[in-house]
Amino acid sequence: MCTPHFYNMANLHIISFIHGLSYTEVRLVEDYLNKTQGLIDKGSHEVMEVKLFKFIINTREAITDEMIIAETGTKRVTDLKNNLFSKILEALTLDKYITNSTLFTENDIINFNLRKKLLVCKISLRVLNQDKTEAISELLNEIIDISTEFELYDILVEALHTKKYFKGIRSGLADFEKINTTLKFYEYCRQALVNANDNYYRLILNDGFIKTLSKLEADKHLAASIQEMRADYKKTKSEQINYYLHIMQFALAERQKNYSFAIECCNKLISILKKHKSIYRSERMGFVHDNLSLFKTYLKKYSDATKDAKHAQRYYFENSLNYAKSKEQEFYANFYNENYNDAKKCLSELLNHSAIDTGEFLKSKFVYYRACVFFAESNFKDALLLLNESLEIEKDKSRWNISLRILNIMIYIEMNKIDEAFSHVESLRKYMERTSKTDEVRPRDVIIVKLLRELEKNGFEYDPENKNATKMLKQLSEKDSDMSWEYFSSELIPFHEWLLKKAKKK
Repeated sequence: MCTPHFYNMANLHIISFIHGLSYTEVRLVEDYLNKTQGLIDKGSHEVMEVKLFKFIINTREAITDEMIIAETGTKRVTDLKNNLFSKILEALTLDKYITNSTLFTENDIINFNLRKKLLVCKISLRVLNQDKTEAISELLNEIIDISTEFELYDILVEALHTKKYFKGIRSGLADFEKINTTLKFYEYCRQALVNANDNYYRLILNDGFIKTLSKLEADKHLAASIQEMRADYKKTKSEQINYYLHIMQFALAERQKNYSFAIECCNKLISILKKHKSIYRSERMGFVHDNLSLFKTYLKKYSDATKDAKHAQRYYFENSLNYAKSKEQEFYANFYNENYNDAKKCLSELLNHSAIDTGEFLKSKFVYYRACVFFAESNFKDALLLLNESLEIEKDKSRWNISLRILNIMIYIEMNKIDEAFSHVESLRKYMERTSKTDEVRPRDVIIVKLLRELEKNGFEYDPENKNATKMLKQLSEKDSDMSWEYFSSELIPFHEWLLKKAKKK
């Protein structure tokens, strides 16, 4: 019997849920519905469920209850939606689907299977008879052994709870207390892993949290998390906790600009992943190699960084967002290494990638990157054409808008279009005045605009005798300050390097 909440959920969300099914899931549900339909009369609700499913799949405009009544011939729309939703859920839990190794990892499949077996145990215990006892006991032991091996602590704890009462009532207090002692240890393991997982997700998801802290406070937060994980790993020997521990270690090393130690942590983590199937995931291997590429880029080891990015991509599906992010990492390494042909190949692949939202921001971003490549190759005409295209797409995202506008001015200066450069500097100054209170305007941006306005006085030529210009250029060239240029920022062409290089040509 379904709860009122389930009825409400099915009625409200079934259409969007079905539209969200993948091609594989659609075929799976259709096959399941057709097989169950074949076992009953042609005039039953099952047939209407098939009709409704096909109707929803083939109809992308808003679907009303009146449309469903006309299509299926029944006025019991709520019941029909509920029945169909139940069948879809049944189909999506079939072994045929949850053991598909092209969709799920080995660990996923083990996890799904253990949960189904544990559910069978719980169902069987509600209608227990003597003939089932031995089989249930063996099944529980299997679940406990495998979940222990793969550190699936939530399943393990639930299985131990089930076994404690199942066996305790038959074997007595000694077995009950023995299982209870084991259970308490794994409950600790489960909570320790939850804490480690939470610390990791705070790191990768909550940039706002880190930004509210000073550098010292953020470093202390990471150091405290590392200390906690290190103690929990010592007590539990959980390789999952060890996995997150190493990530936090290289994250702290990155913040401290200790990239050599960060690389050391990554290499250790690769070894750990290879040794322990409980934590091995192909995407995790890709993640670590992407970070190796990142840290080697910081150390200006661009060729090695390119190799690591390519290595990372071998662990991802080509149509995945992770693959696209890794390809972008490869682009950065090639661009900084002045391998512009390879950089352009990366961008071509990114612009055609299925996981990229080519409608707005990402398309603008990669078109802008191509303009930067053309600029670096001194192909200013094509750079300007692409930049105008990117500016047309990029409307209100000021961080990128500022970088696009600065590059636009640099192109006009290179093309000796001084009037256009002057006009765009004034436009940028006014734009930054309007957005000056946002976090998107960096101190470096402000100095660049001030320097451009100073350069205007001499036709955008840098004069070392101009003390104001020289002072600002020195600020932009400093390391480890608010004014410093940063890798992987929207300022792909370092402004200070461009200006100094241009001055040397004169």
